[in-house]
Amino acid sequence: MSCDEVAVHLLYFIKERDEEIKKVWKRATELLGEGEEVKVLEEYSQLTLARSFASPLAELSLYLRGDVVVLQLLILAPEEDPGIAKRLKEVASEEMSLFLGETLLFISRDREKIARLYGDVSWRRSELTQGELYLLEKGDERDSYLLLSSLPRRDFFLRFIYIDLLGRKLSREADLFLEQLQAIRQRRKEFESRASQLLSEKCCSLEEFEGVIEKLSLIYIELAQYLEWISGKVTALREDIHDFESEVRRLLAGEDEIFSQSMKGFSYALDTLMYERENFILAQEKVKNAMDVVRMKISIERGKETVELQHESISLQVAAGFIEFIVVFYYTLNSWKILAGKAFAALSPGVILLTLAAFSSSVVLFTHAVAAARKENRRLTREMVASVALILVFAAAMFLLSVRSP
Repeated sequence: MSCDEVAVHLLYFIKERDEEIKKVWKRATELLGEGEEVKVLEEYSQLTLARSFASPLAELSLYLRGDVVVLQLLILAPEEDPGIAKRLKEVASEEMSLFLGETLLFISRDREKIARLYGDVSWRRSELTQGELYLLEKGDERDSYLLLSSLPRRDFFLRFIYIDLLGRKLSREADLFLEQLQAIRQRRKEFESRASQLLSEKCCSLEEFEGVIEKLSLIYIELAQYLEWISGKVTALREDIHDFESEVRRLLAGEDEIFSQSMKGFSYALDTLMYERENFILAQEKVKNAMDVVRMKISIERGKETVELQHESISLQVAAGFIEFIVVFYYTLNSWKILAGKAFAALSPGVILLTLAAFSSSVVLFTHAVAAARKENRRLTREMVASVALILVFAAAMFLLSVRSP
């Protein structure tokens, strides 16, 4: 049978269980009638050609890549096709859970016949190593191509199917990511608005300031989570685009209008994701700056409280020192009066007042010096030595005054 013209139907499905493949293959080969089944194993970038079946009407091949199943139906006489492709699609759809799409590749080497059938229709065109490829129709479920070439070998179909799979995956990813990005962009704007509101709130206490910090921290964490999601999608999309470009480059032999047009859509999705990623980074910086401003306000408030506490502490220390002075003065006065007896009565009030004031002050200085030394974890300081010396001097003065009095 002549192979000047063939129609190649590529049907893409998602399978959940391996049993589905066996059922589909059994029913599909029954559609083709008598033929010869060949178990082959060829692989290209994790796309595996697992089985092939040839009959007088058509050839059927099964490709696998992960959970994706590709059925390739090559009809040798398209004008005499009894509707095998339609029935194959129905059978596979009954057995497998999700239909991903279909690609029709019409192959012919009769350029004159194509020109008579289609006239001067302007299609996007790409020059491949195998021949000239034209994009006839691009739809949601089915893409149609025309390849001016003789029937290619298996390696061409492995590469073409792999590129077609990548293109379909990228199209789904780009559409899905851009759709999800709409909601994420709105969330970013809400976060930025909320952060501005929190920053402009009037707070009168440390508790209120700390509440603002807590709310800003939650916004910062949520922004970080969204940013991580966007960065992951950017990485995945960039890797797939790079893979797609590399594979297309191997297939091309000259001018390219078909795949370059697809690349524009993929690149637009990638650029949009990267642009929004920068917006999230800026939003994070704004929230971080807002947190720094609030923390500065908290530091100022704490500084005010510290100054107030210091003033209160100084007042308390002065009061405590004065009380300590009075107590020492009173008990020293009574002790001196008892010990000196008549000698004390002969002393002038001015001498008694000055001596007791000096002695009491030196005792107060000593207790403060001891407290300061303990705070610094020191056993002995100059202040302690000086205050002890003063105590001894004034105690000696009290003794001499008592002895010399008549």
